Amino acid sequence: MNRKEKREKKKEINILKEVVNVIKQYFPELIDKFEGLTDLRNQSYVTYEMKVIFIVRIMGLMCEIKSMHGITSEFNTEEAIKNIANICKLELEEIPHCDTINNVFEKVDVAEIEEIRKYMINKMIRAKMIEKYKIRGKYYHVIVDGTGLATSRKKYNENCLIKNKTDKQGKEYQEYSTYVLEAKLVVGDMVFSIGSEFVENGSKNMSNEEEKQDCERKAFARLAKKLKKEYPRLKILLSGDALYACKPVMDICKENGWNYMIRFKEGAIPTLYREYETVVEKNNESNKANYEFVTGLDYQEEKVNIIKYIEAKKKTEFIYITNLSISNKNIENSINIGRKRWKIENEGFNIQKNGTFDIGHLYSKNAIAIKIHYLLIQIAHIIRQLVEKGNKAVKELKLKIREISHSLKITLISTITNLEVHSVIQLRFD
Repeated sequence: MNRKEKREKKKEINILKEVVNVIKQYFPELIDKFEGLTDLRNQSYVTYEMKVIFIVRIMGLMCEIKSMHGITSEFNTEEAIKNIANICKLELEEIPHCDTINNVFEKVDVAEIEEIRKYMINKMIRAKMIEKYKIRGKYYHVIVDGTGLATSRKKYNENCLIKNKTDKQGKEYQEYSTYVLEAKLVVGDMVFSIGSEFVENGSKNMSNEEEKQDCERKAFARLAKKLKKEYPRLKILLSGDALYACKPVMDICKENGWNYMIRFKEGAIPTLYREYETVVEKNNESNKANYEFVTGLDYQEEKVNIIKYIEAKKKTEFIYITNLSISNKNIENSINIGRKRWKIENEGFNIQKNGTFDIGHLYSKNAIAIKIHYLLIQIAHIIRQLVEKGNKAVKELKLKIREISHSLKITLISTITNLEVHSVIQLRFD
């Protein structure tokens, strides 16, 4: 397809309609669920229904508008007002101001937004949309990792983490931040948020690495408990970096009936690492070049397997500890599973930080509102990935993320669109 053909083809696609079609067909109760959120506002002064508040925020994220004031400014057109009204199936005279949105977010129950995300994940699971991406035909691959969100030299709420830092001039200062431990479901080239746990202990000094690890591991225990409660029958294969190569994490996996494939290194469990090196030198069970594995190693009354791949050209080693069965038939695939851990960085955090969602931006200083904004980014990211990776026309044009966001925004703010769904769409993933 040459450039002219691409221009002509783009004219035939209404990205706004494609986005709304995905929402209405695959998550038909989503808008009603936003409307059903507990509303603690004084009803005598309410101008905008809850679904309007949340759909405006979701659309702002999908359009790559990176500030709350930007939403107020960019959506201040008759077309945007009419399109939002059409999505919500009501009449609107104005779009809610960014301050109004944040005021609502400060009073929303975080657990209720998490329930909406769970609804979306369960809809995809029950529709068997992601069935073919199971590991070994059995396990849903879930990757956990933590990331920092907003940072500031000023304390913006009582839940901030505190780090002692030194600037380029050698002057010490304190940095305040928000930190979240995230669980992502790997679906081919996509990653869907399935659980989030915020690390909140503002009274502690996070400059000490051991303390940071302790906080993240404690957060993992809370996150794992939530995942098991929300998805009790989900067969999970858990992946994470070497921080999670420890007995408490293995115990949680065993208790929950999960398998694991975790990055391993010498400093994680030194005694086990040395035992592996001793055993593999004498009896490498792999018969494939550049691969090593040893099965059935004893570790605190547990049997574990350790696998390794040496990338010859870059001289890079990839080593993992797992309770999955390992053989020469599946060693290559097993290493590939382990290497997918990077997806939470590249397809998840990197895109959300440096791409279109800007999770590092301080959309609000309120601790509850910060969580709501973050969870809505996860919801918006699910929808956009389905459009980007599953919509036939979008894939044929090979539209980049920013092209999708830009086209969506231009259509939303300048073209009144008929958003009624008259035909069934079918998302196709590679």
